[in-house]
Amino acid sequence: MNLILFFTTTFSSCSLGEKMHFFSPYVLMLFWVHCFTPMVLSINLVDEFALIALKSHITYDSSSYRNWYGISCNAPQQRVSVINLSSMGLEGTIAPQVGNLSFLVSLDLSNNYFHDSLPKDIGKCKELQQLNLFNNKLVGGIPEAICNLSKLEELYLGNNQLIGEIPKKMNHLQNLKVLSFPMNNLTGSIPATIFNISSLLNISLSNNNLSGSLPKDMCYANPKLKELNLSSNHLSGKIPTGLGQCIKLQVISLAYNDFTGSIPSGIGNLVELQRLSLRNNSLTGEIPQLLFNISSLRF
Repeated sequence: MNLILFFTTTFSSCSLGEKMHFFSPYVLMLFWVHCFTPMVLSINLVDEFALIALKSHITYDSSSYRNWYGISCNAPQQRVSVINLSSMGLEGTIAPQVGNLSFLVSLDLSNNYFHDSLPKDIGKCKELQQLNLFNNKLVGGIPEAICNLSKLEELYLGNNQLIGEIPKKMNHLQNLKVLSFPMNNLTGSIPATIFNISSLLNISLSNNNLSGSLPKDMCYANPKLKELNLSSNHLSGKIPTGLGQCIKLQVISLAYNDFTGSIPSGIGNLVELQRLSLRNNSLTGEIPQLLFNISSLRF
C-alpha cells in the first residue's frame, strides 16, 4: 500500500519538533490511516519519527513543488517497508534514524545529492533486501555494520566518493546477488571471502584504486556469477586459471590493470560469454583458440 507524502517547503534551521509542521493535517491523517493503526501504535510511532528525521536531514529538495512518492507500508503489520526517493534532486545527509525502520525491505536514494558518510545504523535494518545509494556524494568508508544485513540481495554504492577498504566480513551476506561499488576511491585488496558468496550474480568494482591479486579458487564457490567487472584498478598477478569454472559468466572486464602472464585457456570453456575485455594489461602469450568458438562473444 503506497503512502504519499506532500512536501512543499524546503528546510530552515529549526528543531525537529518545529519541522513537524511541514506535515499538513491531511498528510498526517493519510500517514496514520495507511501505516499506523491503534493496534500497533506503540511500535509504529518509531517509523513515523524515523521518516520525520529522514526529512529533517534533507536541506534541499528540487521537487519541492511536487509530491514525494515511493514510501510504502507492508501488510498486515502496516510498517514502512519501502522507501524509493530516487532521482528527486534531494540534497542532505542520511539520517541515522533510518536504522529504526525495522521492517524496511528496500531503500533507494540513488541519483540524488546525499553527502557525508553512510550511517552505521543502516546495519540495524535486518529485513533489508535492497540498498541503492548509487550516484550521490557520500564520503568516508563502507561501514562494517552493512555486513549484518543477512537478507541483503542487492547492494549499490557506486559513483560516490567512498574511501578505505571493502569490509572483510562481506561474506556474511550469503543472500547477496549484486555487489556494486564502482567509481569510488576504494583501496586495498579485494577480500577473498567475497568469492565465497555462492549467490552472487554480479560483482562490479571498476574504477577504484584496488590492488593485489585475485584468488586462484575465486570460482570454486561461485558457480552462478554472470558478470565480473574489475576494470580500471591496480590489480596485479596472473589471471586465475580457475576463472574458467565460473561457467555462467557472460561479462569479464579486467581491463586497465597490471595483470601479467597468459590468458587462461579455461576461459575458452565459458560458452555463455558475451563480452571479454582484457586490454591495457601486461599479458603475454597467445589468445586461447577456444575463445573463437564462442558464438556469443564480442571482443
